[in-house]
Amino acid sequence: MNVLRLLPNKLKVWALKNLYMDISSMGDGGDTTLAHVNPDEVALLKASGGSGTINARTGLVEFKGGSSKAPAPTEQKSVTTNIPEYAQPYYEELLKQSGKQTYKTDSAGRVIGTKDYVPYEGERVAGFTDEQLALQGQVGGLQTPGGFATSQAGLQQGTGLGFGAAQTGIANAMNYAPGSLANLGVSTPNTFGAQQAAQYMSPYQQNVTDVQLTEARRQADITKNTQALGSMGRGTFGGGRQALMSSEADRNLATQLGKIQAQGSQAGYADAQKQFGADRTAQMAAEQQNLQAAMDQRGRQQQGEQFAIQQQKDLGLAGLQAGMEGSAKTGALASDTQRANLERLKAQSTSAAEQQALQQEIDNIAYQEFMEEQNYGRSLLAYQSDILRGNASALGSTQATYAPTPSLAQSLIGAGGAGLSALSLANSMRTG
Repeated sequence: MNVLRLLPNKLKVWALKNLYMDISSMGDGGDTTLAHVNPDEVALLKASGGSGTINARTGLVEFKGGSSKAPAPTEQKSVTTNIPEYAQPYYEELLKQSGKQTYKTDSAGRVIGTKDYVPYEGERVAGFTDEQLALQGQVGGLQTPGGFATSQAGLQQGTGLGFGAAQTGIANAMNYAPGSLANLGVSTPNTFGAQQAAQYMSPYQQNVTDVQLTEARRQADITKNTQALGSMGRGTFGGGRQALMSSEADRNLATQLGKIQAQGSQAGYADAQKQFGADRTAQMAAEQQNLQAAMDQRGRQQQGEQFAIQQQKDLGLAGLQAGMEGSAKTGALASDTQRANLERLKAQSTSAAEQQALQQEIDNIAYQEFMEEQNYGRSLLAYQSDILRGNASALGSTQATYAPTPSLAQSLIGAGGAGLSALSLANSMRTG
């Protein structure tokens, strides 16, 4: 019993039907029907003439006919169904309504074909929204960001400047040679000579001398005129005495003029020599100061050069560091650029895949609708067939047979069989 409970009811009904057909054919004395009967029905069958013996082939109780007055065999149509009586109206209505769903009829109610395929007119696939289309357009138009090019150009320029500064600064630092102070000194002062005398004598000294010479000549002329007047008064003018006196006066004038010129020149020369000495002393002091200033300047210049070289060294090392960092950042920027390009291509690929998926969905639905239209008539017939077959023979069958008119016992057994079939259907409906 436990094994039988594991079997589906439909399988049990199928097996029962086949066993029924097989075992019922093994009856004796015209017995062709199997039935469940209660003790009262057994007594009734025996009272009607049934034997109540055991069938040797099946081991089941048999009654072998009943009444001795069996009617003459007549042709009869026997209908066997497993549809309960209470379900019959519902089944008929189901067939009627399924027929309306399946077939077209004319005005007289005759079937003229299956229903026409009515395609769905609404939207089955939602297209992209304007926002999605706009975003897809933006994704499709994505390019490598301009910031990468700007950054790359800046890095290249900075890297070049860094390496250039490194090359210049380090080379200058390595080639630096500090200047010597030994070549600084005081120049030998010039001696006073004619050239220095001409340079230092006052340009106005001759003017002063010329004034003295003019005055001496004027005084000489006055004296000479006085003497001429005296000679004229004595009556000796034009004589030898007057000529001698005039000649002596000229000689004295020449001597006086020479003396005045010599004294003026000597005074100018002495002043020039004095001024030259003062200038040379001042020049030597100035040169000494200039020498000290030059030495101080050279010292500060050396300090400045050393500071500049130190700066160039530091700048060169910093440039070298900056160049190396720029090279590393350039490599990282290349990696970032490639990653950004891949992300952009990935986004564009995703957008293209969305458009392809939408088109594929539209194509799938179009093909599905085409196949539905192609199979529409067959599906209606399959639907009607399922209704008629009660979902794969679950609702029963009709069979036409020719058999003699049954006796009372046979009628009772037939009623029991119908009850059994109805019970099997009910069990199948509850558990199937």
